[in-house]
Parts: sequence; C-alpha cells; structure tokens
Amino acid sequence: MERIFYNARLHARSGVLPQTALAVERGRICALDSDEALLAHAEKGTECVDLGGRTVYAGFADTHMHLLHFGVTLTEAELKDARSVEEVKRIIREFIDKNHVPAGTAVYAHGWNQDLFDDRHIPTRQDLDEVSMEHPIVASRICGHLATGNTAALAHFDITAQTRVPGGEVLLDKNGVPNGVLTENAVNLFYQSGSDVPVERVMDILRTSSAYAASRGITSVHSDDLHAMTGCSAQTVIEAYRRLAEADELSVRVNEQCQLLNDDEFNWFFDAGYGVCKTFGTFRLNSRKIIADGSLGGHTAYLREPYADDPVTCGVLCYTAQELDKMVLQAHERNVPVAVHAIGDRAMELVLDAIEKAQKARPDLHPRHGVVHCQITDEGLLDRFRNLGVQAYVQPVFLEYDAHIATARVGERLAATSYNWKSLLERGVNVSGGSDCPVESMDSLPNLYCAMTRMDFEGKPEGGFHPEQNLTAQQALELFTCNAAAASGDEDHRGDLRVGFDADLTILERDFFDVPARQVKDIPVYMTVMNGKIRYRAGA
Repeated sequence: MERIFYNARLHARSGVLPQTALAVERGRICALDSDEALLAHAEKGTECVDLGGRTVYAGFADTHMHLLHFGVTLTEAELKDARSVEEVKRIIREFIDKNHVPAGTAVYAHGWNQDLFDDRHIPTRQDLDEVSMEHPIVASRICGHLATGNTAALAHFDITAQTRVPGGEVLLDKNGVPNGVLTENAVNLFYQSGSDVPVERVMDILRTSSAYAASRGITSVHSDDLHAMTGCSAQTVIEAYRRLAEADELSVRVNEQCQLLNDDEFNWFFDAGYGVCKTFGTFRLNSRKIIADGSLGGHTAYLREPYADDPVTCGVLCYTAQELDKMVLQAHERNVPVAVHAIGDRAMELVLDAIEKAQKARPDLHPRHGVVHCQITDEGLLDRFRNLGVQAYVQPVFLEYDAHIATARVGERLAATSYNWKSLLERGVNVSGGSDCPVESMDSLPNLYCAMTRMDFEGKPEGGFHPEQNLTAQQALELFTCNAAAASGDEDHRGDLRVGFDADLTILERDFFDVPARQVKDIPVYMTVMNGKIRYRAGA
C-alpha cells in the first residue's frame, strides 16, 4: 500500500460507509476497512494520513471550464468588482500604472458586467480612451461574448466600420463609426497576435491554474483551451498539456473540449494523430467543442422570440444551421462526442436538430454528445435531451447572477422552464456540473450551494429561483462526481468510493449533508487527492 487515509468519514454515492479508512495503490483505491485493519497492514514506506474525522468524497469534477484562460486572466486587470464604468476606468488605469506598462503595449482587462452598473451602460471606445490613448486597451465582459476596445485597440487590430465577421458584430454608433464594442466571433479580432508563445510559458500557466483548481477540491476538469491564449497555437496547448501530464505535473485530470473552428483545423487534428480519447497520462482529448450562440447577460444568447427587455434582438447565432449540421456530423462520423455551447432556446433547438440528423445518418455510432450551459429551455427541449440521449453540462453557480436577470430577459413563462436541471435528472438525462471558470469562480462548495438552493450568496431570492428545481444534497453530489465521470465515459472506474476505482478524493472539513444548505458554500476544502497523490493540503 502506498498510502492509507484513516480516521475519516467516507461518504460514497450510497451514503456514509461503515468503514473509516481507505488505502491506495498505483492510483486506485485498493481497500476500504477499519482504521485498525488497514493500519495493521501498513508496510515500510506506506504514508499514513490521519484525516481527523473529516469527510472524504469521490473527487469533485468540473465538466466545463477554461483552465488555460483562467491562468491568463491572472495577468490581466480584474473588473468583476466594478460597479460603474468609472470604476472600470479606474481599475485599468491603476493596472497600467502599477505594472509600468509601456506606451504601445496592449492592455487586457476582463470581467465587467453592465447589469451591476446603476445606468446599465456598456463601456465604449470613448470610455476607454479616457484611460489612455497610448495603450491599446481591450476590456471583455464577464461572459467573454462581448469586449470593448479603445481607439488605439481598433487601430492596432485594424477594425473599421467595414470589418465583417460571420457570427459576430462590430457595433457602430449613430454616426456609423465603431463604438468599440465587438460581439461573439468578432471578439476574436482583439486577440490576434503575430508572436508565438513558447510551450514552456503555457506549461507555467497550466501548473499554476491546475494547482489552484486542486485547492478548490477539484480533481478533474473538462476544459476548452485550444484557442484560449493570444499567440498560442492549438498544437502548443496540446504539447504543453502532454509534457505536464507525462511528468505528473498536472494537479487535476484534464479532459480537453477541443474547439476546432473549421474544416482545416478539424482535418489537422486527425492528420496529426489526435482523436477521441487520445490520452497522455492524466490529459485526454475528449470531445469537439462548438459555440452555437452567445450569453444571456450580453443579450447574445439566440432565442426563438425577441428578448423581453430588448425586443429589437433575438441574440446571435455563431454558425448557420447548415454549418452546425456539418460540424456535428463531422464529429459523429469519427465517433467523437460534441460539447456544444448553447444557451438560448433557438440555439439549443438547432443543436439538437444537428445531433438528431447525425444520429440518423450513422445510427451505428454512439458518441456521448452534450450541450454546454443549456439554460433557456421549454418542456419540449427537455424531452428531446432524453429522447436523443444528449447529456447536459450545466453550471449551477450561474444562478448566483442569472436568478436576477433571467425573467427580465426571457419573460416569466419561459424562465419557469429554464435552468431546469432537476427536470432533466428526472427524465434520466446525465447532468454534470461545472463553473465555466473564469466566467465564474471554480470553487466547488459555492457551486454545490447554488445547485441546492438556487439562491445568490446573499440568500436571494428567498427560497430560490423556481425552488421546485432545487436539487437534494445527493443530486448535487452526483452532478460533480459520478455524473461527471459518466460525461467522460469513466463511470466504471471513477466518481465513487469503491475498491478498484481511481483514488481521486475530495476531503472537506464537514459533510455538507449535515449542515443547512445555506452553509454549504462556506465549508473549507482540507485536502485534494488525484491519482492517489495528495495535490493540495490546507496549510501546507
């Protein structure tokens, strides 16, 4: 035995186990027994870890996030706390001064949210010009589906009123001049670079961000990274992950949701020898990521009907229906699952249409297709998830913000059937949990709290947003453990505390089953174990 964890409360999928100790060998759980029985079999060199009565669960997973992008944001100006455009400007100005950013160097900031501003004003080119005319400045919205550049940024990236991007917009003011705001696919224009990022730099960022994930109780992630960093190719990202995984320098398992934007990238991916389930240690190329629409907060999620609070728009569809059909079929024919970002009900309908067409074209293949976010739904869409066997990658923590805007955006009737994860579970759909970090924090316990209460961190709305959809503690646990394992096809050896299963463990100071739901978000993580090794210990 390499390691024994004892004096523990073992909370498996079936409930609290009678055993109090767990032994690990070669990355797997090799025994569950009493403290006395397992410690009696400790060998020379066996590490015996006293957990002091703390609770052990199967390792928590996050089935949709952006691990590399999160690491990149640590080098940018953070705008999540801004409550006005004036604060946005102040934070960026202080970032430039503190970091002595030379004139002509691009400055990136992220995280503004106009819904938190009294006047709901979206920052414009003119606002950022007041910060600096000498630095190209780009400030992205919290969702990443909108970004604003100042005049220097528009010039630097050669963006004009004549610039056209399929599936995105360069917004113009009343005079027909760009106001600095770009949406959806057009946002990528701000992140072009002629320089190549060295693989060692990417490795450094991933070491940091994966260690942070482990400190939040996470042992496994599904991450969209191939286009996450300016000047960094998809091949460089894969190479960075490969080196780290093979050297056991990743603190979490990574299932890559591969965003392959066009035919050339898709063909390169397979010609280079990559493909579904290509695995390097704890790194796996898992699915094809597709972004179908935008965000609810940015009014770019693609709806069937115009927004209730902005009736001039239905949102933005990033690809035509025909393009979605083709991209999904390409993956299906290779037995590659798709993970498609779809938030609006019309976008979701088109994605489910594409999956259904692919299944009919090749009924002999059964990749586990899924929809990421799946927020705005009706009963018919929920039924189609069940009928097509499509899984749902959801983000309970989104309700910390969306509970306050969803009804205003889509109306009471549609809001009542949206974020309906309990209804999906009751239909037998595999629903797994994630954070979409850095859109939201990757912290595990606040995410569990939102799944169970559907309230913000201040306890509002009282009782929760459509509380009939509140998950039980058991359902919430399964979102982040066994259901997450099923999302990557690993349910036969991960996601539970069982002999022979991977020794991926999350250890908390208290069992969240035993505290009021409102207190779940505040339970500290004590230890995280991945592949049998301790990746994080509080105070270490």
